[in-house]
Amino acid sequence: MQESTLERYPQKVFVLNGITYVPHRRNYHVFLGPGYPRHTRQTYSAADLVNLGAEEATEFLWPRLDNGVVNEENP
Repeated sequence: MQESTLERYPQKVFVLNGITYVPHRRNYHVFLGPGYPRHTRQTYSAADLVNLGAEEATEFLWPRLDNGVVNEENP
């Protein structure tokens, strides 16, 4: 398996009940859980996850953007 050469950066993620929620690639203000978008279209804000009891963590991820539209028509 070939490793991507794209540099990774520390990014905010949230962990809730052992599940890591990562920022969307087009808009880092929108967080996604496993299965997005094929099995679920559920998105979360940082406030949503904190209110649910998630803890903030840091993971090294590929770059994210901050201005992309993420909605039901454009997952």
